This record gives sequence, structure tokens and C-alpha cells, in this order.
Amino acid sequence: MNSKAEALSAAKRRIIELQKQMAARILDMAAEVEKLANETTELEAREFLRVTCNMPSSELSTYVRFSSTLRGREELLERHRVSFPVLKALIGADEETRSEVLERMEIGARIDLRGISTIRKRLREAKLTPEAVLADQGRKIASAAARKRVQDSSATYLDRLHYFVSSIIDERDAAELAADDIRHEAGELRTGFEDLFGPDHRAPEELKPRSAAYELSVAYRALVHLEEGTLPFAGGVGELDPDRAHPWLQSLNALTGRALPGHKEDRANLRELPAGAERLTVVEICAGAGGMSLGLERAGFEHVALVEYDNHAAATLRRNRRDWTVIREDVRTMDFRLYRQLEIDLVSGGPPCQPYSSDGYGLGKEDPRDLLPECVRIVDEIKPKAFLFENVDGLLQARHSDHVADILRGFKRAGYEVDIHRIQAKDYGLAQERSRVLFIGIRKDLARGFRMPPKFPQRSANIGDVLVDLMAANGWEGAYEWARERREANDVASTVVTRRGKPRAKEAARWGSKGVDIAGLPESAPTMVQASKPGFMPALTARMRARLQDFPDEWEFVGGKQATADQIGNAVPPRMAQAIGLAIHGALMGASWDMEAMLWPEQRRVEVSAPPLATQAADYMAPLECIHEHDL
Repeated sequence: MNSKAEALSAAKRRIIELQKQMAARILDMAAEVEKLANETTELEAREFLRVTCNMPSSELSTYVRFSSTLRGREELLERHRVSFPVLKALIGADEETRSEVLERMEIGARIDLRGISTIRKRLREAKLTPEAVLADQGRKIASAAARKRVQDSSATYLDRLHYFVSSIIDERDAAELAADDIRHEAGELRTGFEDLFGPDHRAPEELKPRSAAYELSVAYRALVHLEEGTLPFAGGVGELDPDRAHPWLQSLNALTGRALPGHKEDRANLRELPAGAERLTVVEICAGAGGMSLGLERAGFEHVALVEYDNHAAATLRRNRRDWTVIREDVRTMDFRLYRQLEIDLVSGGPPCQPYSSDGYGLGKEDPRDLLPECVRIVDEIKPKAFLFENVDGLLQARHSDHVADILRGFKRAGYEVDIHRIQAKDYGLAQERSRVLFIGIRKDLARGFRMPPKFPQRSANIGDVLVDLMAANGWEGAYEWARERREANDVASTVVTRRGKPRAKEAARWGSKGVDIAGLPESAPTMVQASKPGFMPALTARMRARLQDFPDEWEFVGGKQATADQIGNAVPPRMAQAIGLAIHGALMGASWDMEAMLWPEQRRVEVSAPPLATQAADYMAPLECIHEHDL
């Protein structure tokens, strides 16, 4: 056997073995789903698989319906190394087709998707008379010809419609829009519209917003009012916004499937917030020390209110942003309906994570600190355009799946399309392993597509470069060698936590491997005297922890050591919040950003190849570690 034949033979063996393994795993998955379905309802099973197991919606029905269609045929399917697409087609086929396919597999026939389709078609045609078969073929030929003619006609019409809307989209003068030539063209386009889509369209206010019927109704009404010369003041729309195209004209052009010239580009790849642009509004709950608040501020949001129950955290917010409206209140006792009339753009917050973290015993909904149901209530009362809530990864553990499913259903009943996303701090230039879970929802009537912001591996950071100036601030000469070692190892911090006492053994070991003693919360950076002791490793001051959390050095924390540690450890890193805020901002306003330019408006890299001269040491002195209560 020559080398090529040997290679092909070996490849065949390996591929067949992999196919067997894949088929076995698919069938094992079906068995697990069946066990789950026996313990819960189908709706709950589907929600669990989608939310907790991250199973795509396109796969759910296949696994859920397996037991009712193919149970007992597992050995046959495994023997034929069934692929998921073939399994899906089998489950979706009618009983007669499925039976014949399985019979063919029993005698050793190889079946693929095309074979299943051929069998289905043959069985359907076998039930028809010869005349019916000819008639069916004739209908298909006629339908195809009609579709081509309609497509050609509609393409010509939509090109004409797009040209028309593009020519008037920037017009703001009522008299100009009522000119005879515009009214004449609108009349002809209305006639063409009726030929394609029919003449009967209910009023938009009678239809579900953003549905297909709604969009057609709005587009039709736009043409009618353009023909009559009344568009700028039609149907209560009022005066045109001088900075935006008329929403009815946008709906009219949307039918063409083509972007309006100039407008998409004007709002694409923005490198800064547009000058003079009105900021979106946000109500933030459980605001903590302001990490998420800072990020949303940088993303173009203006805080209408920040609600925070903890006295020290509320004082921190007031200390750093005297113009913010900080409400020290328990959200469970607040009525948020008064904010609905303000048409709030975003509701955000970081409800307590202890119900879902190992430190909080993971009691979930049984924990009195669980505020997820309150988040649903608050969103329902305010009815913002979007919402954003952050929590820990433990939220997605299996024991919380029913509770999470209830929360998702609550948001959906309130009128929102909601998804759960994971985000990692180190993907946004933070020198910290901090993974978090996000609930992000957009109001259904807005039908705006949300996309998570891109990741930036090229912006990766290490704790050495991030902390070297703070480590050296009190004269420790070894800070630069410590930073070099951290850079060479590409060390990033473990999750910054709230505790300042004795850490767990595993946690201490993780930090120790990165050259950090995580026990305690020292008042100041290391000294040469401290560093001379055997086995010395530097510990993190409050300011060091705050910088790892991406707080600016000038951000002041109110309270004692433990209060400061709590605020820092519980915070959302501002840059991470800014990235999410920009993504939501873009979804609501139809803008896209040069995200890297927005998140890093100024290049700031710390070079640590050599210690500074003595005269430069003062430049590295850190600001005040924290402000105590008696300083207020």
C-alpha cells in the first residue's frame, strides 16, 4: 500500500471513530433531556436548557421531541453514526416518512438530508393521481414565473421609492414637502404600493408596534400624507426633529432594504460622543461606589437618579459627583412609577451578588438579599427603553435555574426581549480575572438589535505595569523587579474581593503565585523595612485594589477600611460598564462606535524597565487611600 492509500485509510478510521463518538454524545444528550423533562414541564425544561445550558433555540425542539419520536431506536441511530442535522430532519418529518427512513437504515442504507427529502416527496406524490401530479407541477412552474415577474416589478418599484425618499429625507420645510412634484410622485408611488401590498391598511395605533403590519401601515400613511402635502404634522407626529429624519420616512425607506445616503455613515464608527448630542437618561439602582455609574456616564448617559441603600457607598457617590441625585433608600420600599413619565432610556444596577456567590452560601431566591424580583418590578414600573443588570457567575448554577427562568419570564411579560451575557474584565484591558453575568433587555416595541461590544485582547494588562507606581510610592526599591516579574509572567489579579481578613487557602495560593499577599488591607505601600523581612510579599492597599477595578486615582471612598474594601470589591469596573453602555447606546440610537477609540481616548502605558530617579519619586506618590467618616 502506498503512502497516499495509507493516509486515506488512517483518516477513514479516525473519522469513522469520531462520527461514532459524536452520534453517541448526541444520543446521550437526548437521554439527559428526557430525564429533565420527566422532572419538570416542557416549558421549564426548554427555559432551563436555553438559559442555564446555553443551548441554541434551533436545537431545543430536536432534543425535547426525541423521546416521543425516536425513543427505542438509539442503537440503530448510533450504528449509522447519525449526525445532528439528520436527527433533526427525522424528528421533524411526518410519521410515514420517518418509518421508511428507519426501515432503510435497518437494511444498511446510508441516509442523508437529501434522501429524507426525496422520500418525503415521493410519499406525498404517491397519494396523488397522475393528473394531480401534473397539476402540482404546473402550479409550481406558474408560481415560479409569477414570483420572478413580481420580483422584477417590485425591485423596480423599490428602487424608485428609495430614490424618492433619499431626495426628500433632509427636507424640513413644510411648504417644500408639499410641492406639486413631490405630491405627484408620492401619488404614483402610493398606487404602486397598493398594487404590491394592497390598499387596506389599519391605522398604526391599532397595530402592535414594530410588527410587519405596523411598518406597512406607517409607510402607507407616509405616502398618503406626502400626496396630500401634510406629512410634517400628520397623525400627531408634530414638528420634525431638525437632527433626525422623519420616522415615517425611515419606515418608508426601510421597505427598500437600503440605507439612506449619508445618514448611516454619519452615525458610524464614532470616536467620541457627538458634540451637543442630548444624553440618554438612566435610573440606576444598587449603585454602590459608582463603578457602573462612571462607565455609563462616559458612554453618554445622564443619571436621573442613583439609588443606594448603604450609607458609605451613598456618601462616596455624593463626594465624587455633587451634581448626581443620590437617593439613600431600600429599593424594595420605593415606588418607581413616577419615573415612567420621564421616558427613561435605561434602568441599570448591580443587585446584591451574595445570594449567588460562594461567600453568600448561594441561597438564591431563599436569601432575603435577593433583589432580582425587584429588578423585574422596577423595570415594569419605569418602562425604560432598555435595562442592564449585573451579577456573579454563580447565578447560572443549576440550582438557581428555576428562579432565573421566572425572572426572564417576568421581563418578557413586562414587554422586553432579554438575553443573558457573560463578560470578562480582562477582555477590556483590566489586569483582573473578573467574570460577570449581565441581564440585558430591549423593549419589544423598539425592535433594536443589541450586540455585545467586541473584546480587545491586544489591550491586555498585567498587575505589574498597572500597580508599579503605587507599589514604589513608599520607597520599596524592589517594586520595579516585582513589576518586571509580573509582566514576564503576564500575571493578572484574581477577582478583587471585599474581604480584608484571613483569606481562604486556595485564594491565598492564587494571589501568592502572582507575588501578592492578599491578607489584610494595609494603610500604605510597602517600605524597605517591611520588604527586608523573610518571605515578604506586598499586600494591596485600597488604592491599589481600586485601580485594579479601574477606578480613577482621584475617586474618593468614604468609610473605614472594611467599608472601603466592600465598595471596591462589589463594584463594576468602569471601562467594562462603559463598553456595555456604548453598545446599548448604539442599539437605542442607531449609532456605531470605534469602540477602542472610545474606551481608550488617551494612550497611557507605564514603562517599568528601570526605577525612577530619586527626584522623580514624588511623582509616584498615591493620593489619599480613603476618607473616613469623621472627614465628612
